[in-house]
Parts: sequence; structure tokens; C-alpha cells
Amino acid sequence: MPPTKELEKNHVTYMHTVSEAGRLLPSSSRWNAIALDFSLTPKSSASYESLPSQYPKSVDCNLVITDKKHFHIFIFVTVAIIFAIIAVALLVHFLPQKHNHQDSSINLKLAINQALTFYDAQKSGNYPKNSPVKYRGDSGLKDGNSEKTNLIGGYYDSGNNIKFTFTTAYTMTLLSWSAMEYQTKYADIDELDHVKDIIRW
Repeated sequence: MPPTKELEKNHVTYMHTVSEAGRLLPSSSRWNAIALDFSLTPKSSASYESLPSQYPKSVDCNLVITDKKHFHIFIFVTVAIIFAIIAVALLVHFLPQKHNHQDSSINLKLAINQALTFYDAQKSGNYPKNSPVKYRGDSGLKDGNSEKTNLIGGYYDSGNNIKFTFTTAYTMTLLSWSAMEYQTKYADIDELDHVKDIIRW
């Protein structure tokens, strides 16, 4: 019997596999194929659709919003949660943090003391003996005599021998304001009496 007749009688089909295809493919030759007896399995209308594949199949889904009221509530709640998270993050980032470090207190005390010492160095008139600036002495004791006005005292401006009214008044106003606002802070670093003496001068 010819080979073709024998194959048709036994329902033998030659198949081969390709690694990229991931499934069995029909073959026209038995030299690169394996013999499978399909008479043992039920017939399928689709020749190769029932064979398993390693590639996933896609499914089209049509999503339809049936209740827009609940959808709007969901959107509102989601946006509110996002804004709440952002607000909390900003508050945590920008609110001042309390740190009780001894080193920072020491550095603050030194900085305030040096800033107030600048005012001690600019004093005019009968220089106080208890001043921390020891190289200074009395100065400007005849200030205003030519106009028969007593202008002794006050502060020189930026290390020179000139006294300006507006800049000195502005400086003393800010210094007085800081003493009222941060009185306890000045007291904690033992500079409250010092700043009061500078304001009175």
C-alpha cells in the first residue's frame, strides 16, 4: 500500500515544534517531525486553537459607569485624601521643630553677646567702667557745646565719630522690641540686664 494511503487510513499527521512559536505546527515531512495519532483525541472545529500556548490571550472589556453619584463621591474622597496628605507633609516640613541641644544654646549665647558688645563699643560720652570693651574711654564730652545743647551720650554710627538720629532710633526700637518679645530668652542666657543697659544708654 502506498505511504499516502497508509497515513490517511491511520490518521497520522506529522508535527514539529519551533521554540518561538510556543505550540505544535503542522509539518510536511516526517524527517523533522514527530508522529502523533490524532484519532485518539476528539475532533475540534479549530485545528490548533485547543493546543496550550505560553503567550497570554487578551480579552476586551467595556467598562461602563452605571452610578455616577457614587463615582463622583469616590473622586471627591480621593482628591481630599491626596490634599490632606500634601497638607500634613507641608506642615511637618515647615513647622518649627523644638531641639534642646546644649551646644546650640552655647552658640546662641556667644552670638548674642558679641552682637550686644558692638553697641558697647559704639557708646559715646562718659564711658562706663564695667563695659566689656576695655580699650574704649570717654569721648564726645563737649558734644553740643557750640549750640549750647547737651548732646553727650548716645551711640556713634558704625565705628566713626558721627551720631545719626534716625538710624540710632530705628536700631534702639528694634532692640527694644526684641527685648520685649524674647525677654525670657534673654534671661535664659543672662543677657537681659545687658540689653536693658544698652537701651537706657
